[in-house]
Amino acid sequence: MLQDGDVVTSAPAQQSSWTRSARARVSGASLGGALVQAAAFAGVYLACVRTVRGQLRENALHETAVSTPDAAGIGWLREVFRVVERFEPQHLLVAVAAMVVLGALSGRGRLRRTVLGVGVAAATLGVTEVLKLELLTRPTLSGLYGAIPNSLPSGHTSGVLGLALGFLLVAPRWLRPLFTLAGAAAAGAMGAFVIDHGWHRVSDVLASALVGSVVLCLALALPSRAQARTGRLLALAAGVPVLCLGALVVTYVLPTGGLTAGTLSSGVVVAGTVLLAARALPREVRH
Repeated sequence: MLQDGDVVTSAPAQQSSWTRSARARVSGASLGGALVQAAAFAGVYLACVRTVRGQLRENALHETAVSTPDAAGIGWLREVFRVVERFEPQHLLVAVAAMVVLGALSGRGRLRRTVLGVGVAAATLGVTEVLKLELLTRPTLSGLYGAIPNSLPSGHTSGVLGLALGFLLVAPRWLRPLFTLAGAAAAGAMGAFVIDHGWHRVSDVLASALVGSVVLCLALALPSRAQARTGRLLALAAGVPVLCLGALVVTYVLPTGGLTAGTLSSGVVVAGTVLLAARALPREVRH
């Protein structure tokens, strides 16, 4: 029996309150993850581009890549790199068109999924180009290699990584495993290719992985009915910076470092970013 002062709370009202609380936690975790990875991006840039030691080590490895045959020491990657080398800007447009078609056929919530996926793909590449061409510089801290234009982040890596993340958002749940594996393989191969062929330095590729992860975290912070797990979002936020740190240590600190280590570790970081992103996604991205 109710007495004076008792408050009647319906089950739908309680559920609504819990839903708002869960969404707030997801948004907080996503925004926090974006900040953590933005800080990691700044760390990679400062350590590798804005210090004499970082520049010398990166430029020495880059000179090795430029002066050696393609896929030196990693012969089994030659066939993979031949495929990756054919990637052209027009392929981005074809992939985005395919993303739109997939979104249109993927059922409930397709418009939101499509807009979100295309937005993540475009923002990953767009932010990369603005950072590389407009905001960041590569000062000449050592006269050993002369003046070098800024190349961080890698546009090729960000282009493929952005597409991989976009397809994960657009694809229905039952197709996500396929797009996860394909996206990780394609993005990882591009990240390794640009190091091996002397198109970019290791820090450029690591920065691209962090840009893509930041953009995805910001997208997942948007209001949604989908149920994301904050633990997996935090794993993404911590995992990509840890992978980046590991790649730098393996390439430049350990005795086994060098071009092969830089090539493979860069590919692992980008592929790992896709795998961690796939785990962080909600069960279904719906509106």
